[in-house]
Amino acid sequence: MTGFLDRLAEWLSGPIESSPTVTGAPPSPAPPAGPVISADDPRLPETSRPLVARLLALIAEIEARTRDDTLMISAATEVRQMRDDHLPRLIESYAEIPPSHRAEIFRQTGRSASYNLNQGFERMIARLEALSRSLAQEDLDSFADNLRFIENRYGKGDDPLR
Repeated sequence: MTGFLDRLAEWLSGPIESSPTVTGAPPSPAPPAGPVISADDPRLPETSRPLVARLLALIAEIEARTRDDTLMISAATEVRQMRDDHLPRLIESYAEIPPSHRAEIFRQTGRSASYNLNQGFERMIARLEALSRSLAQEDLDSFADNLRFIENRYGKGDDPLR
């Protein structure tokens, strides 16, 4: 039986993998991901490659942390949308500008096309880093609570046997 959160997650982002049914049938395959982006994409300028590598690493990290938690559906949805739609569209729109016309962007904005592209990547990285920090906050709070417990339990000098 599917719970409310599972139905909500499926509605928002597609089906969530579950364990095999009682009949032993394997779970249905996940829907195909969007275009595969790589830091080695030949359409990217050299200065963009480390930024795309950082972006992809953050996406993978957040996806791994949200994979089994239906309460993290909004974070997973945002990251999936960034990976499958926004990132490929940004790269494609840059690549579609003929190199001989990229100087027009400089004349319009005062910055090169590759600089503007990297600014877009940096904004996406900043959002992913903020999302990652937010996801880690519960773990950080739990660790701090455990440290306070240890200090209270074992750090005080009120033990009569010492």
